[in-house]
Amino acid sequence: MKTQQPSIEQILELMKQQMGEAPETLVQLSEINPDFVVHHAMSKQFAMQEGNIPPKYKILIGLGAAAALGVPACINAYVQQALKAGISPEELVETLVLTRFVKGTSVISTAAEAIKMISEAQQ
Repeated sequence: MKTQQPSIEQILELMKQQMGEAPETLVQLSEINPDFVVHHAMSKQFAMQEGNIPPKYKILIGLGAAAALGVPACINAYVQQALKAGISPEELVETLVLTRFVKGTSVISTAAEAIKMISEAQQ
């Protein structure tokens, strides 16, 4: 038997409860294509459901990914969600510091061929 999907109003209200407010872009999208917002919310619920990774870590991973991708609205949403979940400001900053390190390291990895060429040119 198929379970009934929550209404768009219920989804936006749940977002408010979790993050302090529903993201403005999703509110606007809900007026244009409510099915997309429902699908987005269900995907998030699936990704964030209890599993092998505790919810706290999932929020911190989400924050790191949002910061690495450079999406301010998602960064803010994860910070709001994290603070509501009792994650400390120190943990949030440490997550951002780690993200900066990993993102910075990716520049070196991406430039591996160029670094090899430079090294060979020095010989």
